[in-house]
Amino acid sequence: MDVKPESSAPQPRRTAASTATRGGRASRRRLAWTLSALASLLLIGGLATIKIMQVRAAIAYGESFPEPAEAVVQAVAERRWIAPTATAIGEVQAKSVVELRVERSGVVDAVRFRSGDEVAAGALLVQVDVAEEQAELGAARVEARRAEREARRQTRLGAEGVSTPSRLDEVEAEAATARARVATLENEIRRKTIRAPFAGRVGITDLKPGQYVSEGDLVTRLVGLDDEMYVDFALPQAAALEFDATAPVSVSVGETTIEGQVVAREPAIDTASRSLSFRAVIPKSDRELPAGSLVTVTAPIGTPRAEVVIPRTALVRSPYGDTVYRIEEADGETRARAVLVEAGDILGEGEVVIHAGLEPGVRIAADGVFKLRDGSLVRSVERGSPEGAPPGTPTAEADR
Repeated sequence: MDVKPESSAPQPRRTAASTATRGGRASRRRLAWTLSALASLLLIGGLATIKIMQVRAAIAYGESFPEPAEAVVQAVAERRWIAPTATAIGEVQAKSVVELRVERSGVVDAVRFRSGDEVAAGALLVQVDVAEEQAELGAARVEARRAEREARRQTRLGAEGVSTPSRLDEVEAEAATARARVATLENEIRRKTIRAPFAGRVGITDLKPGQYVSEGDLVTRLVGLDDEMYVDFALPQAAALEFDATAPVSVSVGETTIEGQVVAREPAIDTASRSLSFRAVIPKSDRELPAGSLVTVTAPIGTPRAEVVIPRTALVRSPYGDTVYRIEEADGETRARAVLVEAGDILGEGEVVIHAGLEPGVRIAADGVFKLRDGSLVRSVERGSPEGAPPGTPTAEADR
C-alpha cells in the first residue's frame, strides 16, 4: 500500500477583518479603564468635599460659642524699700533646759511625776532609797548634840580653872567632826533626792519604783515655762560682716513668722565653716515650737534699695524661667499676658521680690495662675470667693 507524503504547503494568512476585531476589543478595554478611573476620582472628590463641609460646619459651630474667661484674683506690683537679706537655718533652744541625772547609785524608792507633767520649782521628782543614810544621820545628830554639850561643859570648866586648854581643844574638835558628819549625811540624802530646779515641763521617762539606777543615768529632761525662746543660727563670713546685730531678724516656720532680736554672738569666726554664730531671742507664739526645732532665719544685710514686690502665689516657676501674668485691657476684653521675670528673695509675708521684668503699678494675676496661658481671657474675682480659692479649699456651700 502506497503512503502519500504529507503536504508541506504554508498556513493561510490572517485576514484584515480578524485584525480589526482585535483592535476594537483593546479600545473598549482602554475606555472601560478610563471610565473607572474617572468614576473613582469623582467618588473621592465627592467624599472629600463632604468631609470639608463637615469640618467647616464643626468649626463654625465651635466659633459660635463665646471664649471662656478664667477666674483670677488680681493684685498690683508694688515698689518697696527692701534690705538685702541672708538666710540661715536656725535651731530653737529653750531658755531654761536641763537633763536631770542620777548622782548616787541605788534603788528608786518613789517616782513623783508622770511623763509630760508640768512641775513647780523645787517639786520632788525622784527619790532614791535613803533608809541607810537616814539611820546614820539620826545617830550622827545624837553624837553631834553630845559633842556640843561636852564642848560647852569643858568651856565652863575651863573658865573655872578646872579644865585644861588641851582638853577644851579636843572636845571642840570632836564637836566639829560630829557636825561635819551630819552635814555629809544630809548632803548625801539631798543627792539621792532629785527635785525640779525650776518650774517647767518634764519629758518622757521609763523610770519605775524598785528599779536600780547608777550614777549618770538619765531621769528626764526639764524644759522651763519661759515666755521667750532662743534661736541659734550662723551666717557666712561675708554676710556676718555686713549684718547689723542691732537690727531685728525674721524667724519663720511654715507660714508663721516671728520677729526676733539678736542678744549675743560668738567672739570669733568658726575656722571650719567660716561662719559666725548668733543667738536671737523670740517671744513664744501661738504655735508652740519644741526645743530643737529647725527654723528659717532671715537677717538684713547691706543698704535697703527699692524693689518690686508681688504676692508669692503670682509667680509661676518652670525650667524655662519664672513667669508672671500681666493683666491687659484691649478691645473691651481683659487678657493675661505671660511676662518672664527675674525673681529674688522670698519675704516672710508670703511675697517675693522681682529684680527685673516687671514695673511697679502693673496689674497681675495673683491667684488662679495655674490655669492661664499667654493671651487667656480672664475675669476678676474677690479673694476668698469659691471661684478665687485654691483647688481643694473647702467652701461654705461644701460645708453645708
